Amino acid sequence: MKRRFPVRMALGTAVVLACSPATEPNSNALELPNGNRPLAIYVVNHPLQYFAERIGAQQVSVSFPAPGDVDPAHWSPEPETIAAYQKADRILLNGAGYARWTERATLPRSRCVDTAATFRERWIPVEDDVTHRHGPTGEHAHGRFASNTWLDPTLAARQVGAVAQALSDARPGDASTFETRSQELQQALSELDVRLAAATLPIGHTPLLFSHPVYHYLIRRYDLNAVSLHWEPDEAPSDHDWNALEKLLETHPARWLIWEAAPLDAVATRLRTLGIESVVFDPSGNASETGDFMTVMGQNAAALERIAADAGRG
Repeated sequence: MKRRFPVRMALGTAVVLACSPATEPNSNALELPNGNRPLAIYVVNHPLQYFAERIGAQQVSVSFPAPGDVDPAHWSPEPETIAAYQKADRILLNGAGYARWTERATLPRSRCVDTAATFRERWIPVEDDVTHRHGPTGEHAHGRFASNTWLDPTLAARQVGAVAQALSDARPGDASTFETRSQELQQALSELDVRLAAATLPIGHTPLLFSHPVYHYLIRRYDLNAVSLHWEPDEAPSDHDWNALEKLLETHPARWLIWEAAPLDAVATRLRTLGIESVVFDPSGNASETGDFMTVMGQNAAALERIAADAGRG
């Protein structure tokens, strides 16, 4: 398959999502908020929180109320939290089916922004809609589309453009400042794309395993030869899981398993007996204790560089 190479990223345009209808009192005030206060921005994941804070700086107050120990993609907020979203100046949604609670909640249409709407043709359909459980969110399925769009930095850059446009629409007087900051962030994402491309080039079509089917956009962007499991880092796989893995290795002889978080020591040790090393690539849907979005993405790039070094020795 032809490999993809980094491209220059252009500023995207925000598209208003048709959220559930809601009554919007004093709509003129919402469109032209008091310039003496920060814009109240509510988001559904950490990447959007980071993008909005970096673009908006002191002109915004960004809220991301999902608890730190859940996957925001499958989190369902309490009514009082939804009420807070309803009062925001802008609600930044990820799109591609992310955070399905937003499809059921009554949110104000004019203040909802689907940051992935401008590249809908790039959304990845997911045929395997298996229901399973992990973490406090319990049983769920991953939906009709893969939703971690930001794992392709070129798509993340378009989401940055949508965020900048949303802030500019809410506060036109600061539009040039928002655009300048968004261009700086897009440049940082372009540099990340170059680094990830360089890291994955030596990997080529070396077989890889991913612990969970959330890496679709990363896999497509860098043309990785990957198979996704349904393994959780804080749980011991069942005997059935181990048997299935050994069977898989007969046709997909991977030497690396890429996890969302560090696996249990006993699991990592047993994997080594099968010739498989573990490495963490944090999808960054939620905030990390090890740094902000770009810091974690740098750590993720380093993880792939470790695999590339191993592939080079092989």
